[in-house]
Amino acid sequence: MKIQILATGFNKFYKGFTLLELLVVLLIIGIASSVILINTSSVERISQGTITIERNFQIISEESILSGNIIGWFPSSASQKIYRLNNLGEKGDEYNLESLKQYWDSILDYRKIIKGSDGEEFELDANFLNYPSLIFYPSGENTGAEIFIYKDIYVQKTTIHQNGKISNETEIK
Repeated sequence: MKIQILATGFNKFYKGFTLLELLVVLLIIGIASSVILINTSSVERISQGTITIERNFQIISEESILSGNIIGWFPSSASQKIYRLNNLGEKGDEYNLESLKQYWDSILDYRKIIKGSDGEEFELDANFLNYPSLIFYPSGENTGAEIFIYKDIYVQKTTIHQNGKISNETEIK
């Protein structure tokens, strides 16, 4: 009695590859090409300076934690400034974070309203505020706020929680 065994690859009777081997090679090529496409789109997005509002505040919070400084966020409708604050809340050195400028430029024409943790609500205009809208501490905490960005037909509400968590909601007007 003879038992047939499935042979793969090259043997002396059959030359070529089995269907299973070809499918495995095609699967590996497909996975490799999708990884390359995903990585190039990420690199492209980063190189264009696209940044979300959540990332904007994560960068400021990370800077505060890494530098060990208290950092204040001073926005206007056209720009935002980030300053190191001393223990009395007075402005020190300004941080020049270029990626944050690129984000704010992308929402330049939209109406922006900030509601502080104390409930005070104000609309941003062309002038910078004399006091920070948000203060970031080296512990990872902040003073908290809600930011409303009114885009074409919808409102983007970003809540910066005092524990450092950031949540985002979008509503159609």
